[in-house]
Amino acid sequence: MTSPGRTTPVDWRARLQATLEAFDETGGHRVLVEVFDRLGVEDALSLVVLPYLHDVGERWSNGSIGVGQEHFASNVIRLRLSVLMGADEPADAPLAVLACMPGERHEFGLMATAIALSRLGWRTCYLGASTPTSELAHTCRTLGPDVLVLAAHRTTAFAAQAPALRRLAETTTVLLAALGATEEVADLCHATVLDGDPVKAARTVAARLGDPGGPMDPIDPFDPFDEATAV
Repeated sequence: MTSPGRTTPVDWRARLQATLEAFDETGGHRVLVEVFDRLGVEDALSLVVLPYLHDVGERWSNGSIGVGQEHFASNVIRLRLSVLMGADEPADAPLAVLACMPGERHEFGLMATAIALSRLGWRTCYLGASTPTSELAHTCRTLGPDVLVLAAHRTTAFAAQAPALRRLAETTTVLLAALGATEEVADLCHATVLDGDPVKAARTVAARLGDPGGPMDPIDPFDPFDEATAV
């Protein structure tokens, strides 16, 4: 039973819907600041922000809201997450490069993973949506990351770039995330599937560094990186 005066994740999502889908940017930012303050960054992402973005995508798909409302809500949340990604990171910490595959525009789950990794003491290099594999290779040659995390909602987005990903895997641990990441395509790309909630996924990445030869820890399924918005 909900305690009197307690705001549940469902309540927070309803408040985001009431503000952002009414084009109330100030109100939306106020709710986001409050939810991150009250719940902490990790729980706010897992319980409120990413589920809300999924709901926005569903409502847009079924015609309950217009593309303008979907874009507005997504852009306000992207701005707030970008601020969180600017946290100070130790210069000697392990480094993760994160990017969406070419043609992939769904990036909020990957942003959440970058934020969670940063809060776990990692350095992150976030390349964002639709990153060419040539740029991935250049970045990895330049930075020599400990981990490369790639996201895509379509398995074909990984499979089409399998030769390039196999070359990257020769020098970097490659992890595939989001709905397109299957064991079959991971084998094809010489990579490992990173599934589950983006925050838990970040914890899995961080734990793997302590045992580079060990297997990935299983994490709870959640349709993780599926915020269902293409912006």
